[in-house]
Amino acid sequence: MRFLSAAARQIIGLFVGDWLQSIVVVLILAAGWFAVSRFGLPALVILVVLLAGQLVWFAYAEGLKQSRRRSPS
Repeated sequence: MRFLSAAARQIIGLFVGDWLQSIVVVLILAAGWFAVSRFGLPALVILVVLLAGQLVWFAYAEGLKQSRRRSPS
């Protein structure tokens, strides 16, 4: 029974994490769309940095979550 509850937690966490990351990406793209149309190339550079940053942030957060699960506390 523990196995099934752990598997269910992993699956639910995967979908919730993906939805959250998708929402963040859509918000960055929407803000970037308006910024690029108004400010041009500098806004595009900032958009790329923000998208890369959110990718690193979510990967780091997922790594922390995984390491906490595995650490014998």
